[in-house]
Amino acid sequence: MKKLFIMIFLSGLMVACQKNTENQDQSQYPTDFAKVLEAHGGIDQWKKGRTLNFTIGDPVDGQKHTVDLHSRMDKITTSDYEIGFDGNKAWVLNKEGKYERNPTFMHDLMFYFYAMPFVLADEGLNYEKTADKEIRGETYQGIKITFEPGVGNSSSDEYYLYYDPETYQMAWLAYKATFGKDKKPEWPNFISYDKWSEESGVLLPTSIAWYTAEEGQVGEERNRVDFNTISLSQESQPEGFYSKPENAVFGEEE
Repeated sequence: MKKLFIMIFLSGLMVACQKNTENQDQSQYPTDFAKVLEAHGGIDQWKKGRTLNFTIGDPVDGQKHTVDLHSRMDKITTSDYEIGFDGNKAWVLNKEGKYERNPTFMHDLMFYFYAMPFVLADEGLNYEKTADKEIRGETYQGIKITFEPGVGNSSSDEYYLYYDPETYQMAWLAYKATFGKDKKPEWPNFISYDKWSEESGVLLPTSIAWYTAEEGQVGEERNRVDFNTISLSQESQPEGFYSKPENAVFGEEE
């Protein structure tokens, strides 16, 4: 499986989206963003789901993700390790060798990449119309997403959702994030959302790709992540599914 070297890119977005949105409906969003959500099946349909499953890499031996969409507990299983979040703390279980990354940061990172555009409907985010953007010969309309004060690792981070003006389907995500630095980058990074499939009434990505970008101009594809064995169920996992296994340790105990 390709190395997911882009693992730090949505840190601010992850923290901002930690809260679930049980009490929100589509009418609370600006019209353009509400239409994007509707084009992907609608926020109400998304909220009917309870358990999201997807695999990165090989369908049999890849990185298997399971997420409770209501509590945001999760678990990632591979042949080498397991990491997860029990609702309070992240944990890691080493099987072969040692898991070298920080499970507190890593346990839900790919979920936030994957669950676009629905994670952008979480609490603590603000929306405004932004200028149209030409990307690789196509023109897209955009929505700028920022954070309320005190939300996320850095409230100054910015995200841009670009969508097809005819279908309202999401096409690109751009972002300017500090990642612990004092100053945001001048130019954003870009992720292409170019492959989708319908699962339980909502559109979910089957592949996303990071592109080179210089001075706001998108260049060539540089890394692609494929998703498979995708499912969205209204059923919960058994009690204890997301709990720390007996031989695992919490992230801060490593």
